Amino acid sequence: MKPTPDEPRKYIEAANLQAAKKPGGICGDYIVEERTAEATTVIVADGIGTGIKARVAAVMCASRLMELIRVGFTLREACHKVVDTMHAARTMDIPFSAFSVCRVLVSGHATVVSYEIPSPILINNRLAAYLPKQRVFPMGLEMVGEVNCMLEHGDGIVMVSDGVSQAGLGQQYRMGWGIQGACDFINGLLAQGVRMKDIPGRIVANVRDISGSTYGDDTTCSLLLCREARVLNILTGPPARKSSDAKVIKEFMEMKGTKIVCGSSTAEIVARNLGVPIEMKNMSNAYHKPPSYDIKGVDYATEGAITLNQVYNILGEAPEKLEPDSSVSDLYRFFHASDTINFLVGTAANPGHEHIVFRQMGVYPRDVIVRLLAEKMKSMGKLVNIIYL
Repeated sequence: MKPTPDEPRKYIEAANLQAAKKPGGICGDYIVEERTAEATTVIVADGIGTGIKARVAAVMCASRLMELIRVGFTLREACHKVVDTMHAARTMDIPFSAFSVCRVLVSGHATVVSYEIPSPILINNRLAAYLPKQRVFPMGLEMVGEVNCMLEHGDGIVMVSDGVSQAGLGQQYRMGWGIQGACDFINGLLAQGVRMKDIPGRIVANVRDISGSTYGDDTTCSLLLCREARVLNILTGPPARKSSDAKVIKEFMEMKGTKIVCGSSTAEIVARNLGVPIEMKNMSNAYHKPPSYDIKGVDYATEGAITLNQVYNILGEAPEKLEPDSSVSDLYRFFHASDTINFLVGTAANPGHEHIVFRQMGVYPRDVIVRLLAEKMKSMGKLVNIIYL
């Protein structure tokens, strides 16, 4: 999918926190999330009981549900198949798990389907509102609830397991804290100016407090926060046809977000088509510090395949380990600070990349290293698009 300047840019950031019933034990709840160009999907599964058996049930339920959605089943179709299995588990020796699945489209339209689990809470920076199931309907021989809403920037959805709603059962609360109690608690936090990202931690901590400094059940709180996506656009390599240079550069400059050029030849093409000079910002003889350039209108410019290879090697390292004044370190920070990364990869032949020296140093060609970077960043929860030119 080719990004366009007016593409919706709503991004869903998930903040999750879990606590096991037994200190140091295994939590019987499980969270899985997946991000695509069309939607973000988060599943909270609550396996029956606690410990390993509950965890296995939750993992099986959430993983199957996510895979069904991944291969093309609609949200309701996928839920129907899983709910049918859960119904069979009531009378057969099959792992049973409650679940809640939230799917948010890039437009901000959110759908939450809940089965045997508390309904979601809708929040923004001023108010939290419990969302009673707008529609409760039979799915096979079971009943499920569905909630639909539209998220704008700054809105969020909180999903919890019954470890939250039943907290304090038989102690401070005769019938448990309840989802409305959790909603009131969130409103109190918002009134105090607590950051929305900190809400899951506060909820889980309060569950422990009202349960007598312990957890009555495995406890999970997941916050899905809608905000504007931080977009990073990287142009690397000349287009296959020289005649398309001007068109490619024009489209690149019109894309929303941070603009980075990787490659000395690419930088020259960009500067020439923009009609601006290109200046070298720093030059080092050290291999681990490739040069960077200054091009008016572009946020950052550096070397191509060598820099991308080195960034790939350090993406998982702690930021305090980075070399100062290095284009590799700068690119590392750009990647980590972005939510969506668009690679515009030129496919013009580059004989230099076939030189034996590159093979000796383990430097992958541009098209290979871009694919490797994309896979690693997807595993970090980022959305990556690759467009070949």
